Amino acid sequence: MEFFNDKMKSITFYRIWLREEHRLSTIADVARAAGVSVATVSRVINQNGPVAPETAQRVRAAIEEYDYQPNAWGRSLRRQESRMLLIFVPNISNPYYSRIVSGIEETARGNGYNTMLCITDMKRKRTDDFVNLLRSGQADGAIMLDVTRDNKALAQIAARYPVVQCCEFVEHGQMSHVSIDNFAAARQMVEYLISIGHRRIAFLGADNRFISSEKRRQGYEMALQEAGIPCRSDYIASADANYNFQSGVRAAGRLLSLQDRPTAIFCVADILAIGAIHAAQEKGIAVPEQLTVTGFDDVEYATMFTPKLTTLAQPGRLLGRTACEMLLRRIDGAPVEHIYLEHQIILRDSSAPCAGE
Repeated sequence: MEFFNDKMKSITFYRIWLREEHRLSTIADVARAAGVSVATVSRVINQNGPVAPETAQRVRAAIEEYDYQPNAWGRSLRRQESRMLLIFVPNISNPYYSRIVSGIEETARGNGYNTMLCITDMKRKRTDDFVNLLRSGQADGAIMLDVTRDNKALAQIAARYPVVQCCEFVEHGQMSHVSIDNFAAARQMVEYLISIGHRRIAFLGADNRFISSEKRRQGYEMALQEAGIPCRSDYIASADANYNFQSGVRAAGRLLSLQDRPTAIFCVADILAIGAIHAAQEKGIAVPEQLTVTGFDDVEYATMFTPKLTTLAQPGRLLGRTACEMLLRRIDGAPVEHIYLEHQIILRDSSAPCAGE
């Protein structure tokens, strides 16, 4: 017993030494400095109880003064939280996802969460493996950018775990999502092309089951219909499901090989638009003098090539931040939300008035 008491004294002295020498502090130190109870400090930190604004300000000042670092690991155990959020992406080859992921991570870190990037390649087995992290309690929620418009399994997952769909979503599902209005955005871009004289306008899409691909094609078709321009089946081309550059080159090449080739190509992704410009250059077709090409997303690459790309900008980082904020609200029990953010047409060098039919 004497040995045990000596040992405990040594541990106590060591902890005191650590605090004095390395300025480690406890929640009790903060409480004494702020003149409140430990319970009040805990409520301020966890934001889970009523605290007067002036009291909360005093507590936060004491936390900053003492450089107090709450034991997030222990707090997570008590709440049965992992403090981990999952980000489901179909691939990392499309630079469109990078700004969104940055926005998610920035918001997650600011709220004391870590993130895990889950690259699904649109394969059921990989998706199930990542969903198991939710089932096992190793993650608190998920933001999904890889949702197909006909995903029937997602509703069952969202009924049990906090989930937010970002950009892509199940249209009639009762699940939170944030995106832009893809139909309206595509329609506006094609209306712009019509306004500068183009009538032979092609559509370069992607062979996937994303709601964005479907809505962008519908917006394209509606703009043509309202202008009295026939929608030609030979002016519709599809690149690969993952929007890769080479498939964009091939699909645009087929359009540009037509005897009555289009004077403008509306592409559903910037990578495909850059592929279309490359295909035009291979055929000796000048952009924009002989062919207008427009993209969608406004990724960094859009200004790295000549000509710089006219495109429709999505607020990538804001989409990510909003998705993460929505997920944190869902984790706290908030109801389902549907949020649409603003988009913007960015005019650059790859578009010009039609030189003549």
